[in-house]
Amino acid sequence: MIVNRQTTAIVVDSTADLPDYLAADPNITMVPLTVYFGEEAFLDWVEMKPPEFYQRLATAPQLPRTSQPSAGAFLEEYKRLRERYDRVYSVHLSGKFSGTIASAEVARSQIDGVKVVDSSLATGGIGLLVDRLLERMDRGTPEQEFEDYIEHFVKEKVFYFLPTTLDQLHKGGRIGGAAHLMGTLLNIKPVLTIEDGVIEVYKKVRGLRQALEAMRDGVLERTEPGSTIHASLSHGLNEPVLMQLRELIEGVPDREIRVRLTSVVGAVIGTYVGPGAIALCCIQE
Repeated sequence: MIVNRQTTAIVVDSTADLPDYLAADPNITMVPLTVYFGEEAFLDWVEMKPPEFYQRLATAPQLPRTSQPSAGAFLEEYKRLRERYDRVYSVHLSGKFSGTIASAEVARSQIDGVKVVDSSLATGGIGLLVDRLLERMDRGTPEQEFEDYIEHFVKEKVFYFLPTTLDQLHKGGRIGGAAHLMGTLLNIKPVLTIEDGVIEVYKKVRGLRQALEAMRDGVLERTEPGSTIHASLSHGLNEPVLMQLRELIEGVPDREIRVRLTSVVGAVIGTYVGPGAIALCCIQE
């Protein structure tokens, strides 16, 4: 089968934090997670957009809760899409962060023609994978080549992020107490990465500029001189710092880094990384 826009659809969950043009793409369907402020429930990106979320987060007495979509929500979309398309690729948040992919797998077991992909990423990292897949769909790609590329991306991508605080990651159980205490007491800025779907500390530095330079240097360590690198940038309503990072990576002299998309971190991921976070994902092609 040739994977193209006539034969294939892509499903994501709301933690992909897609920019508007991707969210509106006719071949893309988004299934939302839910964020709870106390007893109030909001569908991520549907009933609660980032500006409202971060405003509310600033005065919330406790950290919001989040929950995955049901298997039924995925199955409903898969059935609808399979009436029109031969194949559906369902691309999701790391299975080590959320049960979202488990829900998708339950739904997949009840219908043929659906392949569930654990991106091992979140936010703009998922967006970048979707961008690269759409490019291959636009030109038409053999199914095996398409799936080989997905494996290549998941294995070879580079992802770094910088939360402005470790409070949310610590309270949400995504980072250990020792790292949280160290960062709070010493004003250390840890540049974090995702390896095999798990958050790890990449470097510990002092000051914002050093943190952004560490993110750039991480890309240089993981890519080859003379290569073309596609990138995505994400921010929790922190565009000035995002622009600083963009200038740093686009100023690298021996690589062509193409920023394919910028996105805003939505409510579910924002619950854990907090306001003002910055993320960078790259793939060498």
